[in-house]
Amino acid sequence: MSTVLNPHDRYFKKTFARPEVVREFLLNFLPEPTLARLDLSTLNLQKDTFVDPDLRQHFSDMLYQVETVEKEMSYVYLLFEHKSYSDPLTIFQMLRYCVRIWEQALRADKSLTQLPPILPLLVYHGEQAWNAPVDMVDLLAGDEALHIYGPRFSCQLLDLSDWDPDDIRESVLRVALQAMKNVRDPRLGQEMLSRLLGLLIELTLGESAVEYIQALLVYLTAASPHLTEEEVRRAIQETLSDEGGQLMPTLAEKWYEQGFEKGVKQGVEQGIEQGLEQGLEQGLEQGREQGLEQGAMQTLVGLLEHRFGSVDAELLARLKRLTVDQIQSLSLFVLDAESIDQVAEQTRRLSY
Repeated sequence: MSTVLNPHDRYFKKTFARPEVVREFLLNFLPEPTLARLDLSTLNLQKDTFVDPDLRQHFSDMLYQVETVEKEMSYVYLLFEHKSYSDPLTIFQMLRYCVRIWEQALRADKSLTQLPPILPLLVYHGEQAWNAPVDMVDLLAGDEALHIYGPRFSCQLLDLSDWDPDDIRESVLRVALQAMKNVRDPRLGQEMLSRLLGLLIELTLGESAVEYIQALLVYLTAASPHLTEEEVRRAIQETLSDEGGQLMPTLAEKWYEQGFEKGVKQGVEQGIEQGLEQGLEQGLEQGREQGLEQGAMQTLVGLLEHRFGSVDAELLARLKRLTVDQIQSLSLFVLDAESIDQVAEQTRRLSY
């Protein structure tokens, strides 16, 4: 199925960038005494990342500012480890990132004489159970007598490999965590996808439902090694053609706006009237034949303008000489490029 660079990272950030989802997460996974000291209505997403560039293929992070009940500033730091195994140095990495948050707070307010509290939460969805330290003292070598001056630092762990969805109520958070927990499960398309889509329809409305469904489908089709296009088509037919039928025109429009194949939009719209499965098949065929190249180029140019502003004529001319496969590859590169110069250099390499 389709390939998306770091799909786990993108789905985590898309989902946990919503304060209502994080609020639900904290209510379920923080200790009650800690919750009693926080005003969760003040959650405010910060636009910073603290993960080292060379580790971003394995870690994602989100930082929220939140007020205490005394109206003082504190932070919630979410670190998502999307390796297939637990890294023994994760707790050390998290400590480093928390130090960076404190350094940033001190730079912003030089009058601070105390550091704002940080609540570090680790989300892990490896294939095997977590078996690495979650407390710095357990990472220190030597006799316990040598640990007395070591840092006292620990984190709250959510190990999705050992997490039971029934532990929390049905919610968007539960769907997201189930998707991440089961993304490698061979039964995903046969037994789970329809249920996850159905839950999103029940739990969300209108535009937000479209965004949640789109994010879920993009994530699972990109990250699952087992999910097939036929299983996705069947799950859509079972859920969206009935209860969620009114969402399909909007969902199709969303895909179209982002530069996906024209035929998908046409096929989905026809599918509402003529049968969803037939419409999707027609849309995919027409899109591949007629709209793929145009849609891919629109996506690439749109990404470039969003990340770096206007595209100069020389680069645009060079882009038009690329094949569809090269355009799609470059679109993925743009998502993580740090400058337009990096994109131009990658374009020249593809052109050779």
